[in-house]
Amino acid sequence: MPATGEAERAPNIDGAVWEAAGARAKSEGLPLIWVMSRALTEYAAGTLPLPRITTSTRAGNRRGRSVFATNDVWAGADERRTKAAVRSMSALCEILLDAYARGDIHPYARMVTTAQREALTAPRPPVGTGPAGTTPVPVAA
Repeated sequence: MPATGEAERAPNIDGAVWEAAGARAKSEGLPLIWVMSRALTEYAAGTLPLPRITTSTRAGNRRGRSVFATNDVWAGADERRTKAAVRSMSALCEILLDAYARGDIHPYARMVTTAQREALTAPRPPVGTGPAGTTPVPVAA
């Protein structure tokens, strides 16, 4: 069921990618449709880089899968994917879900790459242990 302002879209996504992403989402207690929506939102906002920009070249078992996004998110993602030379929105959605299934992107209050997640979760020195008792300030990735 779409959230307020979202519309249903039906990008063609390979069945194996959809199933693999669904298995990970289920193991994390998340709805796959939510994962796809968050990935598109973060990608459209420019906060989620693509780990790669190609999908499988085999014909595969692609068919329309339900995903939900606002018109602004869909248009923003479409604009970014065009600049990144990703051939279609279907290919973009498949790339994002494949990256999620492989563990290259993660839900972390927002979708992040593995490198971004590691930077966010890296151990930090205890408060007051910096130079002259200063507290280290985290830098956004």
